[in-house]
Amino acid sequence: MPERVLIADDDRDARVLWTAVAEAENLKVVEAEDGRQAIEILTGDSDFQLVILDVNMPFVEGYEVLKHIRQNDALKHIPVIISTADRTTRGLTGIPVDDNTSFINKASGLDNMRRGITAALGRQ
Repeated sequence: MPERVLIADDDRDARVLWTAVAEAENLKVVEAEDGRQAIEILTGDSDFQLVILDVNMPFVEGYEVLKHIRQNDALKHIPVIISTADRTTRGLTGIPVDDNTSFINKASGLDNMRRGITAALGRQ
């Protein structure tokens, strides 16, 4: 069974880029268009090897989805990549950071996105 990744971003173009990179790494992609949909998907299906979250999404922001993941015993082991367009960390205050959480700037390019995925999955 292929490894699965949940990509949650309200920006369709960002989801397309992340999907292209994830599929090149042989991951099966499930998409969510906002944070609320991401939580609904994760509540019904915890079989993901990676979650990629945009910070600023409608209904439920990415950091709230991350908190949900880290507080849920069935999900807290899943590596999470926080995907942000902000070039600084000022918008990331209050985000629970641990060894399973990494940050990638969306504008950093496909190679950096690929490295983030491989690192999060321990494939380096």
